[in-house]
Amino acid sequence: MIEITENKTDGKALAVEIAGYLSEKRRTNCFLQPEDWKGILEQGKIFRMEFSGGLYLLVEKERQFDLLYFLERNTTPVPLPDVQKPVILEQVSAERAGVSPAPEEWEAVGFRRYLRRKRLFLAAKNAGQESRGITFCGENEQERIQTLLSESFEPYTSELPDADTLAADLREKRVIAAGKDGKLLGFLRFGREKKISVLRQIAVLPAARGRGIGDRLVRDWLALERENAAKFQLWVREDNLPALRMYEKLGFQPDGRIAPVMIKEP
Repeated sequence: MIEITENKTDGKALAVEIAGYLSEKRRTNCFLQPEDWKGILEQGKIFRMEFSGGLYLLVEKERQFDLLYFLERNTTPVPLPDVQKPVILEQVSAERAGVSPAPEEWEAVGFRRYLRRKRLFLAAKNAGQESRGITFCGENEQERIQTLLSESFEPYTSELPDADTLAADLREKRVIAAGKDGKLLGFLRFGREKKISVLRQIAVLPAARGRGIGDRLVRDWLALERENAAKFQLWVREDNLPALRMYEKLGFQPDGRIAPVMIKEP
């Protein structure tokens, strides 16, 4: 039986190992940069499962294990031993390039389809020129924001911020607010990656949905960032039809990147 063992190499050695697999053009869902491995190792444990023709790396998180795989070209996935948390497999691929994931291969070894996202973009020059009065969330609203985050997003792949990260975003005015009579009805959290402004999360209280609050928050984000960004970018679930319609109305288009997610539950 193939066993899972704790990874004993440091971040630099692991990055060199992975670079070798990538140079071999192995099938993989991992395209992390060398500097990323040190941070991952500092956050928690990584476990290894080596087998003929492939390697799995299991990155342990609070709620789940994230699976990174490196398979030789003619090697199919092998089953994982049972673990005590769900195992999440996310595969980002270029849809137009024809590199579509093969969920059937993973279903054969105990995974099931969980969700599927696609990435949208909008060039800043097409974001319009309207002037808007923008309100930011205050630090006193952090607890309410964290509650709404936990109630609005699935727990495994949403990359929700921890308390320190959210506090920093509030201080740096990266969380836009929508409210009425002093009550927070929704918010949009964004970040910047070089010249790209990225929507991290947007959420509206269930009782306030259907009033155009999401549309208003996205327009605020576009107005705020259009002078600093070359383009806007976000991921959206393909089954979230109201959000897809809203982004389409605002001019967002698919950029060809898709992200199917599979899950193996204990």
